[in-house]
Amino acid sequence: MTPMSVAVVVDRFDSRGGGAERSTVQTVEHLAARGHQVAVIAGYAPDQDLPAGAQILRYAASKPRLPTRWLRFIAWARRQLEQRRFDTSLSVTTTGPARVIQPRGGTVRETLERNIALRSQPVSRALKRCLIALSPKQQMMLRVERRTLTDPSVRRIVAISRYVADQLQRHYHVDPSRIELIPNAADMPTLSSEERRALREQSRRRLGIPQDQLVFLFAALNPRLKGADQLLQATHRLTQRGLRPLALFVGHAGGAQRRLVNRLGLGPLIRFLGPTDQMAPLYVAADVTVHPTFYDPASKVVIESLMMGTPAITTSYNGASDLVLDPGGKALRGRVIPDPADVDALTQAMAEMADPTQRQRCVQALAGMRESLSMSQHVDQLERVLAAAR
Repeated sequence: MTPMSVAVVVDRFDSRGGGAERSTVQTVEHLAARGHQVAVIAGYAPDQDLPAGAQILRYAASKPRLPTRWLRFIAWARRQLEQRRFDTSLSVTTTGPARVIQPRGGTVRETLERNIALRSQPVSRALKRCLIALSPKQQMMLRVERRTLTDPSVRRIVAISRYVADQLQRHYHVDPSRIELIPNAADMPTLSSEERRALREQSRRRLGIPQDQLVFLFAALNPRLKGADQLLQATHRLTQRGLRPLALFVGHAGGAQRRLVNRLGLGPLIRFLGPTDQMAPLYVAADVTVHPTFYDPASKVVIESLMMGTPAITTSYNGASDLVLDPGGKALRGRVIPDPADVDALTQAMAEMADPTQRQRCVQALAGMRESLSMSQHVDQLERVLAAAR
């Protein structure tokens, strides 16, 4: 393909961030590796290494917090697109138009709805809804999102999952013909079965985990939204069934989760490992990745886990749940529960995956799907959409 100058608009460009941020960084790396000149137009970006052919245009050295500063970034980003005359442009948020929009975080509307659903009591849900309605920032973000998705300069909208495509149609009545479905992807090392087995043994030895111990893995920077409390409650219920799995928690664990561990008496069964950028050894050390999220446009954690040969349990509010199911909606590579608040359903799914026979069936179903989940293939499709939007 003929090299292009490509602008990538993003609120935050950070290789150490969450799944959406890392996906954007990987997209830039792949585009630059193909000979395209990539300019990242970022509201905030810490210092980090960039591949040859890529540059960062920073609006600010620190993360914008005030709504007025955020609006100024949007206006500034528009000016960069107009003045620099890029061949094509990609915005990975709904904060401002580009020729191609790929809302990696899904829509603001759905994000707010799922944050309301996270509250367990009707009163707290009603209060959260009122706070959103009264928040100048949230209401401004909703207005900007609607304006972006209806902007005539936007030629295509790329959805990273069917869930995101559904959000676009349900909340904003976007014409399906304007939506291109390019499933989310990841970059993970390729391991032979022998290399994977050796890495599993090595990782378990390093962590002091017996080779025959049942291990669940949970990874999140926002543990409450991703279902950490429900996972702890389900682990407690498994102990009441006579099972004693070990759960590894990677990322940011708050005081609330640690207090819940103490209250449930789960201390020996929970390991808080903190943040890490070395996830591959943890995926292969685990038997199952558990991601009972209240909201995920298309979880990178689940995709990476499946790529590393580890089945996953997640929820229907995760766009990556499609990868766990077969075309008929039957659990194939793990389990999908309809309601992230349903601890009983999560407990049952974990109990089923504690069965080695069930797990092996899921592992076998993962054979041959790795390439379809690769970021290289994802960028192949995205590159064609960007070229068509020149």
